Amino acid sequence: MKALVLSASAVLALVISSCQSPQGAPDTTVTVGTFNIEWLGDGVDDQKPRTDQECLLIADVISRSGVDVLGVQEIENEAALRRVIRYLEGYDGFIADAGIKQNVGVIYRKNVTVQRSEVYQPLTLGRKGMRPGLVLNCQKGAFDWTMMVVHLKSTSRYDSTNQMRDDSRTMRSEQTVLLRRWSDSIIAIGTERDVMIVGDFNDFTARRQQATLTPLLESSNMEFLTGSLKSCKNEKWTTIDQIVVSKSARDRVVKGTERVEDIRSFLKGNIADAVSDHCPVLVRFNSAGPDND
Repeated sequence: MKALVLSASAVLALVISSCQSPQGAPDTTVTVGTFNIEWLGDGVDDQKPRTDQECLLIADVISRSGVDVLGVQEIENEAALRRVIRYLEGYDGFIADAGIKQNVGVIYRKNVTVQRSEVYQPLTLGRKGMRPGLVLNCQKGAFDWTMMVVHLKSTSRYDSTNQMRDDSRTMRSEQTVLLRRWSDSIIAIGTERDVMIVGDFNDFTARRQQATLTPLLESSNMEFLTGSLKSCKNEKWTTIDQIVVSKSARDRVVKGTERVEDIRSFLKGNIADAVSDHCPVLVRFNSAGPDND
């Protein structure tokens, strides 16, 4: 990939525009999101080479979104994540390093409590190279929740035969069954009613033929908040990046805050392409009391 070169004035303009944008939710709310950063590498033999200036662009996108807790996907390792976090004042983060090139992780504001709970290995289906989930316990104000960050199996151009495409859909369906069981089990225990699953689901909720998200769509406990949002790549598509929440967490949603941070509305052409082929997907929640669990 040809590296994007920005002038000092262009970088300064981007930073200034970020500073002029809303930098976060009020103290009584918390914004949760998901962002596939597309092969974010550590700078050594990367699948998608990026300059430091391009990492600054990624950080600018995250900052201007106002997100407090952001599930991220396609992170090579901790060093790759740090290439972006170093430009995000007041943020920290970590990944579930599964020894693969595409890991999931989280970036979060330091004024939000985010603790690693476990790496959810069942999501790999026992297959080499598959991505596990990352389970977190989070809290801001009176709102605490358990969240899993995921990146489900894709059906892509690399699946060169019908059998490979069918296998990818089968695996994604199996992963969705596991996510339903996991969320049901958390809620059934009864100590935490606020549950979220965020990430790249590699499918959209309105699919009727060869649908793979049906187990979660039919869940009596969980609800997709973002299924009707439009993709930032094509206005005729709906997003495959999803935020799914329990009924209790849904009751805390600030009405009308489900959105896609459309990077292509303020970054054009190859500049947007250097950031990612996805856009952040976000929802804001009320974090004021009382706590319901």
